[in-house]
Amino acid sequence: MLTLDLAERWTGWLGGVAALATLAAIFIGLADGLRRPVGRTTGNPPALLRQPVFYLLASLGYFGLCYLLWRPIPVQLSLLARLLALVFGGTLFFSGLALILWGRLTLGRLYFVSSSMGAQLYKGHRLITTGPFALVRHPMYLGILLSGMGGVLLYRTWTPAFFALNFLGLMVRARREEQALQEEFGEEWQAYCAVVPRYFPRLSLRRIRKLISGLPPGMGTLIEVVVLFLPAIPAYIWLWPNVSGAAQQAAQIITYVYALAGACLIAWRGYPGRGAAKAGWAAFRHALDWWGMNLNGWRLSLACGMAVLLGRTLVILSVDWGLSAPPFNLWRILGQALFYFGLVGLTEELLFRGVVYRALEALGGAKLAVWGSSVGFVLWHIFGQGPLVGAAMLLYGLIFALIRWRAGGIVGLILVHGLIDLSAAQMLPSFDLGELGRPEVPYPAWLALGLALIVLTPVYLWKIHPRLQAIRGGEAWRLPKS
Repeated sequence: MLTLDLAERWTGWLGGVAALATLAAIFIGLADGLRRPVGRTTGNPPALLRQPVFYLLASLGYFGLCYLLWRPIPVQLSLLARLLALVFGGTLFFSGLALILWGRLTLGRLYFVSSSMGAQLYKGHRLITTGPFALVRHPMYLGILLSGMGGVLLYRTWTPAFFALNFLGLMVRARREEQALQEEFGEEWQAYCAVVPRYFPRLSLRRIRKLISGLPPGMGTLIEVVVLFLPAIPAYIWLWPNVSGAAQQAAQIITYVYALAGACLIAWRGYPGRGAAKAGWAAFRHALDWWGMNLNGWRLSLACGMAVLLGRTLVILSVDWGLSAPPFNLWRILGQALFYFGLVGLTEELLFRGVVYRALEALGGAKLAVWGSSVGFVLWHIFGQGPLVGAAMLLYGLIFALIRWRAGGIVGLILVHGLIDLSAAQMLPSFDLGELGRPEVPYPAWLALGLALIVLTPVYLWKIHPRLQAIRGGEAWRLPKS
């Protein structure tokens, strides 16, 4: 089970990876900007801003200082305070990084840096007012402030505090940039400033809806999914590992009911045909079909699911777990069947292979949908069942996503998902691998055969099945690149 220490460690490492990815996007923009011709110049920007060696030396000095400042802030927090710092710090930190990256990608080839002494535009520069620039005039600077503040709560070292203080210097730089834009765009810039604030957005429900509606297809749906799970973070981190018995079962049911209700709401709001001429049952049926709630490819789903079920059964039976499986009880099995089919299978398939899959497919095609929904499936299980189960879920998530892609529907997947989980609940003494210790393997041949069946299933879906379809006159077998 996940502990608070482990959650802080994972979140810290994930934050470091996200920060490096954002930094890489910044440096790619700088490298591209150095090769582009300069347009209007305001003030006296240093000539060093056009020299690659300057950025190399400046980066070494800046990050060297950040390394020296990576010292713990002398403060002791209670368990509750640490939990709140993790939740709110992580929210601010990742939101800030997302805002920086979003602003950088929205600017595209127009991105470059300025200084407090002057700013330069490119030849043929355009005024960008979309994306995060419809929210504030300097979203990347706001992102730096948010990530710095969140980093203080998340890492509790002096480096993110120093990072947040950079916002004060960026305020001076922003004035120079605005002066250059005023000289270049005149009345267009003034009209933009009259509507959009400098640093802190004037949020309203109408503005938020307008901003989300202007996002690329699928992005608004993904944002709604993230917002759905923010309130569940404390439950994952604290409640799940600290309850047992009937309380744990109640917590699981409440969690899945909450996630199912949210997934249904997001699915209905994100349905592109909502508000069209169709109404009533017809609109509901079309919405379900859009998210994959249909019988398409149910035979393929069941066939691949049975292969995975057989492989998993062989793996379980090949191992001496050191504990006995739960005794047969008809009412317990019926209750578990209702839980795994009606809540777990339905919720996870609608959420990951329905809503998340469709949103990612709209953003980047089938490949992004397959891998992205699999990663989301892993994150869902890591917090509740630990890293080992989460790692195994990457393979299962990939298999389910490939079935979704090949079959075109998720009703068969819901049945397969529920059956796999229900069978494991009957054969395994516990889902908590920590309770099972180091089990022995008295039947290694069964273990090898079971693992082979599980691993070969995605290979069949990825390569063999589309080739067979192509031979039969079906569609092309290669996974689209976009």
